[in-house]
Amino acid sequence: MKELIEKKHMFHPDRDEKLLVAASGGKDSQVLLSIIKKLYPVGLDVEALYIELGISQENYSQDSGIVARKFCEELNIPFHQLNVKDTYGFNIDDIHQLNAEVEDRKWKFDKDPMRGECSYCGTLKRYMINKFAFENGFTCVATGHNLTDETTQLMNNFFNMDLNFLAKSGPVADVHIPKLVPRVKPLFFISEEEIAMYAYFADIAHLGTECAYSTHVPNIQLKKALKEIEDYRRGNNLSLARRYHKIMQPVIEKAVHSDKSNDKLCSVCGFPTFGKKCKFCKTIAVLTDRFQQLKIEL
Repeated sequence: MKELIEKKHMFHPDRDEKLLVAASGGKDSQVLLSIIKKLYPVGLDVEALYIELGISQENYSQDSGIVARKFCEELNIPFHQLNVKDTYGFNIDDIHQLNAEVEDRKWKFDKDPMRGECSYCGTLKRYMINKFAFENGFTCVATGHNLTDETTQLMNNFFNMDLNFLAKSGPVADVHIPKLVPRVKPLFFISEEEIAMYAYFADIAHLGTECAYSTHVPNIQLKKALKEIEDYRRGNNLSLARRYHKIMQPVIEKAVHSDKSNDKLCSVCGFPTFGKKCKFCKTIAVLTDRFQQLKIEL
């Protein structure tokens, strides 16, 4: 991990930087926080942000926040928490209820069809983390995405022939767009199994349960398929990630030409967007309207 951080110039205590780690209470972000603190015990300004998503099944969100906060206190890392419902009026549980009501009534939408909870969760987290980082002067955001996550997403993008995402994949999203804080993934070449082993032997507290809403999403099934391949072809995921980013990605990046540019500013929130209004603000407006249409109490 240190080798990747230094090779990709992610962050360093000798530079005047302020690092925000996206904390979730799960093993990935807990291990990431632990290793960063071990590698850079002094000199690096590190803080953590937890997004309270309001997932009540098995007390998932509440327990995650407690675990993340306690661990940050042990590491003496400043901890911040944002609540989705307090900020935008609804959370993931509410979206789950909305999805169920729409399905029950067999409603169809020609524009902006309903998506799974994981899709909305990702949209909310990405926006809120970047907004918090920008408004509080952070120069970099580190996330706990690991090798297993990245190869799963890589294959998903391949199956969808999403060339734009295939071109942008990598351990560093070094953007030079105002109001978009650069993102890094220090665990990019470390597998989920290795992280679990590290957490166990280093006795790192983390929430072991998975989100109930993620059980049947396509990416989870794809991850299981890649694990089966890894079981009889050891090193497949690491080889796939390394060779893709060394050989194929430069070719795709060179070949893909997009007229899209997210250097425009959203007319609602003022953050970068491809069009007049950003995906986040469109999503909030659509969901708010549908909650009202169905008269769902929030």
